[in-house]
Amino acid sequence: MACGSRRVTIQLVDEEAGPGTRGPKPFRGQRYEAIRAACLDEGILFCDPYFPAGPDALGYDELGPDSEKAKGVEWLRPHEFCAEPQFICEDMSRTDVCQGRLGNCWFLAAAASLTLYPRLLCRVVPPGQGFQGGYAGVFHFQLWQFGRWVDVVVDDRLPVRDGKLMFVRSDQRNEFWAPLLEKAYAKLHGSYEVMRGGHMNEAFVDFTGGVGEVLYLRRDTPGLFSALRHALAKESLVGATALSDRGEYRTEDGLVKGHAYSVTGTYKVSLGFTKVRLLRLRNPWGRVEWTGAWSDSCPRWDALPAECRDTLLVKKEDGEFWMGLEDFVRCFNTVQVCSLSPEVLGPSPAGGGWHIHTFQGRWVRGFNSGGSQPGNETFWTNPQFRLTLLEPDEEEDDDEEGPWGGWGAAGAWGPARGGRIPKCTVLLSLIQRNRRRLRAQGLTYLTVGFHVFQIPEELLGLWDSPRSRALLPGLLRADRSPFCARRDVSRRCRLRPGHYLVVPSAARAGDEADFTLRVFSERRHTAVEIDDVISADLHALLVPYVPLELGLEQLFQELAGEEEALSAPQLQTLLSIALEPVPGGHLAL
Repeated sequence: MACGSRRVTIQLVDEEAGPGTRGPKPFRGQRYEAIRAACLDEGILFCDPYFPAGPDALGYDELGPDSEKAKGVEWLRPHEFCAEPQFICEDMSRTDVCQGRLGNCWFLAAAASLTLYPRLLCRVVPPGQGFQGGYAGVFHFQLWQFGRWVDVVVDDRLPVRDGKLMFVRSDQRNEFWAPLLEKAYAKLHGSYEVMRGGHMNEAFVDFTGGVGEVLYLRRDTPGLFSALRHALAKESLVGATALSDRGEYRTEDGLVKGHAYSVTGTYKVSLGFTKVRLLRLRNPWGRVEWTGAWSDSCPRWDALPAECRDTLLVKKEDGEFWMGLEDFVRCFNTVQVCSLSPEVLGPSPAGGGWHIHTFQGRWVRGFNSGGSQPGNETFWTNPQFRLTLLEPDEEEDDDEEGPWGGWGAAGAWGPARGGRIPKCTVLLSLIQRNRRRLRAQGLTYLTVGFHVFQIPEELLGLWDSPRSRALLPGLLRADRSPFCARRDVSRRCRLRPGHYLVVPSAARAGDEADFTLRVFSERRHTAVEIDDVISADLHALLVPYVPLELGLEQLFQELAGEEEALSAPQLQTLLSIALEPVPGGHLAL
């Protein structure tokens, strides 16, 4: 800064490097190896001070301290109620995950899908842990949280009632990696009860750092079977949900409405002159299976060659079953797919590398929470991100057998529209941060989403001028996401090369929440937050002493959260309050 300058500039940069470029951050500052070594030196078993084994860890309402469901619960280590506990018995498999008395089928279905890909599972469940040599009552797991991986340490005291685990268990009763993973997730979010109810994509994303997408099924959904087959081949995590407006209930054909299932395989069989497309699904309960066509006891299997039957059919009440594609579309409402993050996928097939930008932000009432209606004047106060798409995708055949066919700009499954006009595929993901953790305070997920507007070339020169705000209402909308009360809202857009404005917002003006916005593409793009340069009066920043009173420290903790990091709007809020007593103190974005 020049000596005669009257202003100071603080530049906040986005996390362009993407997720996973740094090592996992120890959650609560707890380092697994250090804790384990200290316990072994002292000859004690670890007891976690940040997630004590007691009523508060169970929950706050139905599992609260005085609730009926919490009565008679003991917290026991596996060796206290199991003769020969194992962390992993041989190999981990999807049958290791069986649901208990907690309504978290969304989490368990995702965990079962994760077992299909050992290298992904080993990231979440680090190897080398067990109950034999070096056992100290401490285990750890790695989960992705809003831009980076965190390492979560837990002790092995588990909630038990009547000698049985209350929550998730393995089909092999002496195996405990799944109950301990469930406990780590509960610790990360505050209690077991906050895990009640959710969407598989939440857990998919937290297990991989990938991007979740939701497809609402229709009878005429083209290319569905091929898309699912390609997704599984690319190690994407896939699940399906049979929605219900009256909770979980079992239908006559054995399916459970209001329940989440893992999609674990696809297969084509020949029945006479007909090709039948089959999907393999698994109920995380580990029991209760489909009883319709192509179920375990269906006579249609008898018409297939013995070799095919031996390969596909397992007549066992393990929660896993086959069903035809037509029945699948008729019975299920949504498919949830998590495409793996660039760090997991490695170099792109085109050889050009992956491109990702990650931004952290917050909607603040009265400042930048303007609602979701572009016609309202307050809409343009929402956070804004300028996206420039530099290169179109390589030309591909537009047949329905394409791997995804594009969940295109209209949200339809099938070939992207627009003929041979060069377009870019960009995946946008908006995540509400730490919202599940606030359930105990009565808060739920806000309804959120985003709009994408095209910026004409002739306006670019005016974009950083005072006139830019007046130009915003005249922009043409190029795409938009659905607005949903979910943690993750994503959209795969097909856009021409050019300049765009991405505006994430809560549906209702004034709603406050932290968010993460991610931009993915295989071709080059640039992305920058508008107004991410903070200009402040130099005299205000050179005041000899500004007391950091308790209230200001508390405000920092509220704004920064677990990450101990502030977005541009959050920093503005904090500094504005800190400088409030200073005459002429002013901070503007």
